[in-house]
Amino acid sequence: MRFQRVLSTLINPRVNPDFSLFPDFFSIQEQRVLLQAALQRLDSTGSRRAQRKRKQYAHSLDVSDRSSLPLQEIFLPEEFYEFEEGHFDGVIHNYREMHLMSWPTSEFSGLSPILHRLHLLLPSQDTQTHLLHLASNGEILPHVDNVEASGSWILGVSLGGDRVLRMQHYSDPERMFEVLLRSGSVYIRKDTVRFQYKHSILKHRSTSGAVVGDGQRLSIMIRDRLSHNSENKLPAPVI
Repeated sequence: MRFQRVLSTLINPRVNPDFSLFPDFFSIQEQRVLLQAALQRLDSTGSRRAQRKRKQYAHSLDVSDRSSLPLQEIFLPEEFYEFEEGHFDGVIHNYREMHLMSWPTSEFSGLSPILHRLHLLLPSQDTQTHLLHLASNGEILPHVDNVEASGSWILGVSLGGDRVLRMQHYSDPERMFEVLLRSGSVYIRKDTVRFQYKHSILKHRSTSGAVVGDGQRLSIMIRDRLSHNSENKLPAPVI
């Protein structure tokens, strides 16, 4: 019953005054474009052997038009990716990641207006972008993002498998809420939720008749750059 009560509040974008959720911000077609562009950038990293295997497999599919594929079919089977088992600090498991310096806007029709609409949500424009690809069994354990690496807000775009985001107060664990991140949703964490709450992406969240956590997931994380004049509200965080 508790899970159902939690889910019933997830459509509320004002769970906390410093947390905003836009559940259906991107259409399915916009999600396909974003996901393909992000995977192209990620697939350009890693070993040459893995890159070659991905290209050979993609060519063997003989799919001339990928614009109508279900999102999970845009991901390749997991054996074609070099997922890391654990992050250097132990927070993230079964993942690929990269800092994104630029988007391939000239290679994907419609990408520029999609990014423009996303950037209209940003509280400020001096930002950095990070791509995080989780395997179907990937997860992010509870942590507070490094306050020395970014400023007062973080925006996340979810693409692929649905997951549950859990927010738990840093010093008062009873203060907790959970948010269902469906594909195409966008959220913004800022100020108190940015500094005073640990967040985690659950591997699975289940109860009778409800399971969340199947499939690969890619998130686009945009953060404002740290202002040297800002005052952090926490001691050294987990990550």
